[in-house]
Amino acid sequence: MRSVDLFDRPAQDDLLQIRNDLMTVYREFSAADPRLFPLRYARTVPRRARRPAAGTGGTSPAGAPPQVPVLLIPDGPGRGSVLPYDVLRRALAGRGLDVLMMEHRGVGLSRLDSTGEDLPASVISVREVLDDLLAVLDHARVPRVSVYGVGYGAYLAQALAALHPGRVHSLVLDSPLTGADDERVAQAALRGLYWEGTEPSTSTIASTLRRLAAEGVIDAHRAGPVVLAVHEHGGPSAVRDLVDLLALGRGQLTWNSVRQVLNQEWLQNTPYVMEYDLTARISHSELGHGHHADGGPLDPLVVVGQQARAVPPFTGEVLDLHQLAPAITAPTLVLTGRQDLVSPPVIARELVARIPGADLLEVPRAGHSMLDTRSQITQVAARWSAFGAAHLLPQYAAELTALPATPTDQALSRGLQIALAVERYSPWRLWVESAKAKREQAHVDPRARRTRHVKLD
Repeated sequence: MRSVDLFDRPAQDDLLQIRNDLMTVYREFSAADPRLFPLRYARTVPRRARRPAAGTGGTSPAGAPPQVPVLLIPDGPGRGSVLPYDVLRRALAGRGLDVLMMEHRGVGLSRLDSTGEDLPASVISVREVLDDLLAVLDHARVPRVSVYGVGYGAYLAQALAALHPGRVHSLVLDSPLTGADDERVAQAALRGLYWEGTEPSTSTIASTLRRLAAEGVIDAHRAGPVVLAVHEHGGPSAVRDLVDLLALGRGQLTWNSVRQVLNQEWLQNTPYVMEYDLTARISHSELGHGHHADGGPLDPLVVVGQQARAVPPFTGEVLDLHQLAPAITAPTLVLTGRQDLVSPPVIARELVARIPGADLLEVPRAGHSMLDTRSQITQVAARWSAFGAAHLLPQYAAELTALPATPTDQALSRGLQIALAVERYSPWRLWVESAKAKREQAHVDPRARRTRHVKLD
């Protein structure tokens, strides 16, 4: 099946006609290729602002309207589609904000050229995406903007603020990516927590995982992504519950289910949600994703390291954000979850030290990406940033921490809890395990199969 069939070009045209928030700006393929393609972006205009709910940082940070629009840049690069964030943009518009969100080239409604064919992978690069952001601001007639970026989106936001300071009013950097070595930091953090047991709270989990690996219950060299996924959606308590079940001879159903989901190709190529294929060159060749995969025990990069083999190798970063960070003059708020093992808090703390005058907000019990898991925090931070008052938010850390997780994150966490509870308590599960043990015993000792025919005297 061709990608043009998968993405259904006529359906895209119909969608664009019925929605009045999707705009188009025609962009050159690259500086060396003058052919044009339609780059889409969403603009959600402000509605009458409602009063913020109790516990969301108090009343409006200023009596006047927001000073600038907000540009949202989600994580990626394969997740740069506007459609999954419709509800969030409407919520921000309800808070009186003018919201922009660009489709990344090669993703969603900006995947195809004017003939309906995929864009060439060779024209999808970090520098072209940065130029696309500027083109969107020009097309929308927005001279300055408050930028909220997550992960890779925070990477682009830092570059935009450093290289084009006149266009950036303020920054919110959520779970930021700062360079290729961030993955090495994340790799060490996961292993320290769950393999080496450097934290007292997880030392017993780590020792049990090492024993299970030695006994062949789990494959330590492929266990990293599973442990990371369980941690992100359930925290250390969920990892402990799963490891305890494995030690009791249960838990394999949950473990294998998570592993199989992570290995599914559709997880990387779901139209308008995750489109990895055309953006793989940015991920691996330019950002170095998977470059530090070593195949050792509890390596969280094992899957992404295998994916990196399909594209040109990483030879160095296109942009050196560590060098550029001191040039950022826009007021900056950095958000991090204290349970984030994708972009551990140490990365955010070091970034704050490099950006002059930057402020840090750490959220206990939160993982990666407030945009995707704690969207109410995102709404408050984006709004206060547009008012020029985000630097005041760290003093409201307790109120922000109390805000609920997104429904999607709650559903994933609840699903994991249910799966663990089923394996722990289900009589059906106990019956299955018992029957399995009897079959194995019968295979070892054939006399066990004849037990039911023995008469008792």
